[in-house]
Amino acid sequence: VEFLYCDLASMKSIRQFVQQFRAKNCPLHVLVNNAGVMLVPEKKTEDGFEEHFGLNYLGHFLLTNLLLDTLKQSGTHSHNARIITVSSATHYVGKLHLNDLQSRCSYSPHGAYAQSKLALVLFTYRLQHLLTANGSHVTANVVDPGVVNTELYKHVFWVVKVVKWMTAWLFFK
Repeated sequence: VEFLYCDLASMKSIRQFVQQFRAKNCPLHVLVNNAGVMLVPEKKTEDGFEEHFGLNYLGHFLLTNLLLDTLKQSGTHSHNARIITVSSATHYVGKLHLNDLQSRCSYSPHGAYAQSKLALVLFTYRLQHLLTANGSHVTANVVDPGVVNTELYKHVFWVVKVVKWMTAWLFFK
């Protein structure tokens, strides 16, 4: 096992990671896009993007696109390479504000999070369509893991934290 650092909130870090990974000349059979933030107060990434959209969507978008050729080279007729992107059922309530992807007009942590997850779903659907149309041996899937007991909930209202603390053992994965 080897560790390579990649900060998905930094376009520079993503590009450096991909450069380091490619230098190893290794195949890439599975890419799991599973980093994210949820309900964070209004904040920008080092590149100036709203944090939910920058990290949850743009980071995965750039990483996937920079590694796509490696994935295509790694997939075979009998064993497709795979891209698995973790989203959330929250995407159902998301609205893609094409004129305000950075949530500048009226910031809502819930709205920004839902929009980033909807963007991931739409990206993955479109990517799978393109991969299929080109006969590529790569599949792209987007998944909802359900309610998982992670640190993602650190920015929720204190009452929700108390309810989570009392019920997580029963309802959360």
